[in-house]
Order: sequence, then C-alpha cells, then structure tokens
Amino acid sequence: MMGLENPEPRMTEDEVGQHAGQFFNDLALMQHKQSQAPEHESLEWCVQCGSEIPEPRRKALLGVELCIDCARENEIKQKRFA
Repeated sequence: MMGLENPEPRMTEDEVGQHAGQFFNDLALMQHKQSQAPEHESLEWCVQCGSEIPEPRRKALLGVELCIDCARENEIKQKRFA
C-alpha cells in the first residue's frame, strides 16, 4: 500500500505479521543451532583410547573427542542398554 506522505510502498499489517513471524522463526532456529554447537574445537587425540583422530573426521565433526572405533564402540554400548 502506498503512503500518502511517502510515495514509497508500505507493508500491510499482514505483511508485517508475516515478516515478524519469519524473523522469530529464524531467531529460534539460530538459537537452537548455537545451543547444539560444540563448546570446543575437535581434539587431535581420542580421549578414550589416545589414538590420533584423523583430520577429515575432526573437520567433519566439530567438537569431536573420540576416534571412529571408540565412537562405534560407545554407540553399540548405548544401543544395548537403551
């Protein structure tokens, strides 16, 4: 809708509501992503067995602390006790 004082197009109340809704959805998504982000960088050595964690794994999984073997072992244990 065009304003009388300002010839620039203005948003309708519905459009403002849609933009506000999208803003709050985006904000909630960003906050969720931040809460899921690792608190530290990937470790070079596995905290469980001491083996080196390969660089591709460290880059793919930010905050990784376990080598692939220990991670698999932990997943198997979790499935048994779940």
